Amino acid sequence: MLSDRRLSVVAELIRDHVSLDGIDRYCAETGVQSRDFVSVEPSEFDGEVFAIDGSNVSICSWSAANLNLIRAGYAVYRGRDWRRTVITYDDIFLADPRMCKDVFDPYLEQIFNQKGIDLKESDLDRLSSYFRELQEYIALDDAIREAKSGDIILYDGSFEVFEPLRESLNVVFSRAEEKGIALLAIAKSSSLFWGEGISLPFVQHTSIAGSRLQPGVPWYLNLKDKKVEHSQGKWGGETYIVRFSGRSERAFRVDAPKYLGSLVGPIFGKLAAYSCSAECLGYPHALFRAHRDIMIAEKEGAFTRLKLMEMLSRGGLGLSQVKILMQDYHDVLDMRQGI
Repeated sequence: MLSDRRLSVVAELIRDHVSLDGIDRYCAETGVQSRDFVSVEPSEFDGEVFAIDGSNVSICSWSAANLNLIRAGYAVYRGRDWRRTVITYDDIFLADPRMCKDVFDPYLEQIFNQKGIDLKESDLDRLSSYFRELQEYIALDDAIREAKSGDIILYDGSFEVFEPLRESLNVVFSRAEEKGIALLAIAKSSSLFWGEGISLPFVQHTSIAGSRLQPGVPWYLNLKDKKVEHSQGKWGGETYIVRFSGRSERAFRVDAPKYLGSLVGPIFGKLAAYSCSAECLGYPHALFRAHRDIMIAEKEGAFTRLKLMEMLSRGGLGLSQVKILMQDYHDVLDMRQGI
């Protein structure tokens, strides 16, 4: 049973180290100064905003391989008006290490002009994550073809991705730059950290510091030359912390490809004008809609799982075989609690 004494120690640790009462230590150790918080002026624009997202749910796993339901696509807005949601992929994916090249390579060769995927043994347990990422990049590519110069495309997540798909992302950057489209990645969560001895949350603490140094206004902070743990540069761009609404306490990690350069300020201003919805104050509403429209609900995954079990039974597998294949033994143990 959890010891209250142990929990008390952890509570003191959070209080004394993770919580941020004052910002002097934060500024001294990260190199962040008041002048680094650049205010943003919200401005409406006539273009469209494309918001890309993806979702996946595990259907079953038999250790050597697993089956996932994966969906990817994008929502399109003009100003505050939703135009359409496009689903670019909605299917099951069999994550089998022996079949991965047959699944990945046609997409990589035909869409991104790559020779194929090169996976190490340590990558094989991430196959479903890689495939979902790949489908999100295909959605990105589709949005780039649909967008016009001056439009904005938002990607849910970060551009700091696993190595096997960095080349595909570079192709996406080149196509967006060639067409004159602003491409940004906005992450709902971030592992950026600062401090010594204990990892301190950089995005959350920057949000608090920015609220005190630039109260009541949207702002952005460039991470270049700041003392924060991140691998900036491997994907060829800059990372920012951005607060899109002065009425919100939350800021987000935002990745911008290098070709955007000094254009990021005006782009952030355009997004700030459309991050004032009561449903998701301080978050671009197009990304909120994309998440809602594309997310695979747990009940949808459960229905697919039951449907697969029924098909296996009709195909001649006995009930015991289906259970062995489909059932997580943790569930069996949980059902037997109290016996």
